[in-house]
Amino acid sequence: MVIAVSNETARTQSAALSQAGLIPAYRIEYIGAKPDRGGAGRPQAFTVEMSPNKKVGAHYHTVSQYQVILRGGGHIGSHPVSTYSVHYTDPYTTYGPLIAGPDALHYMTLRAAGDPGPQYLAKPGVKEAILPSRRRFLLSTDIRSSTPDEAAALASPRIDTLLEPDDDGVASTLYRLGPNMTARGPDPLLGGGHYFMVIGGALHYEGERLDIDSTLFVESDDPALVLQAGEAGADVLFLQFPRS
Repeated sequence: MVIAVSNETARTQSAALSQAGLIPAYRIEYIGAKPDRGGAGRPQAFTVEMSPNKKVGAHYHTVSQYQVILRGGGHIGSHPVSTYSVHYTDPYTTYGPLIAGPDALHYMTLRAAGDPGPQYLAKPGVKEAILPSRRRFLLSTDIRSSTPDEAAALASPRIDTLLEPDDDGVASTLYRLGPNMTARGPDPLLGGGHYFMVIGGALHYEGERLDIDSTLFVESDDPALVLQAGEAGADVLFLQFPRS
């Protein structure tokens, strides 16, 4: 079943969760939750808003994940990142530290299955707990959303490759749609589930407007999703996970 959450809904629900003390104020939950709140084995998408010059130590996760820079800039380890950079890691793949620049660093983390949290290398026993994986660290930078004139000038959907498709399905592209344009997404059987994330304009899905930062998750057994752009067009990231 497709899960679609608008930016407005996510922010409203997260404000209530924060007031109740269930999540910190810098976290906005879009899809799913941490395993200790019922999110084990389920898709998980949330944003983190790092304040200027903040640092998060090197760590790994036990599941595959994408991170998309939403605003600001900084570094992931030695790699500079900026708005809409796309970062993928396999399970047990160390990355970091994450360092926010002077204009802060806001990013969204997207997973096909929930994760218990970061495993910081500075903690005893964490390095020894690393299990085998392909340990891919993939990064695409210099990504920008279309201007209104660029969107209006599109005669048909344009698909830009961000991360080349791998043999297990890992892949990322950027769909650029003109006003009221439609495009069919890839066959979900090609991967282990995928996200669509709006970074420009808006989509319409089942009567709801999905504006910037809105997110949809498509399971591998769902039919291919048809993207419907709004009146100003839409730029939509496609982020696909590996087949199990």
